Amino acid sequence: MSQQKNEMAVRTNSERFMNNIQAQFAAEAGSPVAFSEYEKQLAQHLFLKLDSVLQEFEAKRVKDGKTNQTPYTWHNLNMRKLSLDAVHTVQLGLDALIANHVHPVPYFNSKEKKYDLDLRVGYVGKAYYRMEAAVEKPKDIITELVYSNDHFKPIKKSAGNEIENYEFEIQNPFDRGNVIGGFGYLSYEDPTKNKIILVTEEDFQKSRKAAAGKTFWDNHPIEMRYKTLVHRTTEKLKIDPKKVNASYLYMENKDEEEAMRREVNENENTQYLDVEVTPVEDPSELETDSKEEQPKQEKPQPKQEEEQLDLTDSFDQADQAAVGDEVPF
Repeated sequence: MSQQKNEMAVRTNSERFMNNIQAQFAAEAGSPVAFSEYEKQLAQHLFLKLDSVLQEFEAKRVKDGKTNQTPYTWHNLNMRKLSLDAVHTVQLGLDALIANHVHPVPYFNSKEKKYDLDLRVGYVGKAYYRMEAAVEKPKDIITELVYSNDHFKPIKKSAGNEIENYEFEIQNPFDRGNVIGGFGYLSYEDPTKNKIILVTEEDFQKSRKAAAGKTFWDNHPIEMRYKTLVHRTTEKLKIDPKKVNASYLYMENKDEEEAMRREVNENENTQYLDVEVTPVEDPSELETDSKEEQPKQEKPQPKQEEEQLDLTDSFDQADQAAVGDEVPF
C-alpha cells in the first residue's frame, strides 16, 4: 500500500470516526455538536491513538494465543460510551498524541459483550485543562519532589513578606536520600499572587492507602508520588465559573463514576499507571474491579483478560492506522 493510499485511508477513517462520535453524542446528549477546525484535528489524533491501542492489544492477544478472548477491534467497541468520552476529551482541548494527555484503556463489558474503551485523562492532560479553566492562568507551575539530602525552605506570605517563595537546592545530585515530601509553586505575572503548595510524605501515604490497589505504589513509588504532587498542585488553581463547561464537569466527575460502572460491568482486574517509567506502564492509579455475577441458568462466559501494554508514548506511525481493523462506521 502506497504512502498516498495510506494517508487517504487514515483521513477517511478519521473523518468517519469524527462524524460518528458527533452523531452518537447528539443522540445521547440530545443536542448537536460541531467541532471547530482545531477540534477536528484533535479528533483525528484521538482516532490515531485509539487505532494504535487496539492494534497493540490485539497483537498481544494473538501472540498469547488467547483464542477464547474477544478480539480488540473497532467492531467490538461500545461506541455509545466511547462517543461521550471522545467528544468531551476533544472539547477540553486534550491531544491524545501528547504523552500523558489521554490514555485509552479497554475493559470488557460483560453486559454489552463489547469493550468499553475508557479514555483516562493523564496528569499532564488534567493539569492542562485545569489551567485553561483558571481565573488567571499561571505563567509557570513548578513541581518538585524533595529528598532528605536536599535543602528546601518554604517562605510563606506574612506581614513582612508579600510574596510566597522558597529556597531549593539539590546538594548532592547522586545521593539525594529518600523522598520526604514535595512542593508545587504557582507563579503569576503579579508575584504577590504566587502560591506554594506543600505535600508531605504522610500525604503521599494517604493517597497510597486510598488507592484500590498498591502494586504501582510499591513498584513505582517515585512516579506515583510525583503524579500525586501534580494533582495536589493543580487542584489549588482557582477555577473560573464562566470557563467551566459540561466537558470540564464531566471529566472532573468521571473518576468516581467510572469506578462505580466498572464495579458492575467488569469481570477482570486491570492495572494502569499515569507516568512514564522503564518499562513504561499505561498511566493512572491501580484500580480493582469486581466480577459480575452471572445468572445460574446462563452458560458461563469465557473469562476476558485485560492486558496492559506500553501506551504512554505518542503514536508516531500514523500511516499504520490505515492497515489496521476496518472501522465499522
